[in-house]
Amino acid sequence: MSRQGGRRQGSGDSSAAAPAGRGSSAMPGLYDRSRDERMRMVGRFAGLSGPEMDALADPAGGIAFEQADRMVENAVGTMAVPLGVATNFVINGRDVLVPMAIEEPSVIAAASKGAKAARVLGGFRAEAGPQ
Repeated sequence: MSRQGGRRQGSGDSSAAAPAGRGSSAMPGLYDRSRDERMRMVGRFAGLSGPEMDALADPAGGIAFEQADRMVENAVGTMAVPLGVATNFVINGRDVLVPMAIEEPSVIAAASKGAKAARVLGGFRAEAGPQ
């Protein structure tokens, strides 16, 4: 999830500032906020539409068995897995939130902490070679 546009106010540590003209994925204290507040912050940052926000809020996990059955071989059910976002990521100069569907909370926390450390030096660089 990424956002372009003005810098989000109250983003915290000025040493972790985003490049000019972009919003910041640094969201200190996100875990202390209510689900509704987190959803609003993530939705605003990523520019999510109403239907996209509704899909995130769907208590069924956003996918019916009929849909899953068309997506994979031998479907037998669906499984809800918590969806969180890792913060502080700057990739190729662009602030992004990294969605993670995982049941282990320390993974998201560790990724966010590592990204915060890398952010001070400009974040991460990624490139893809020819197909």
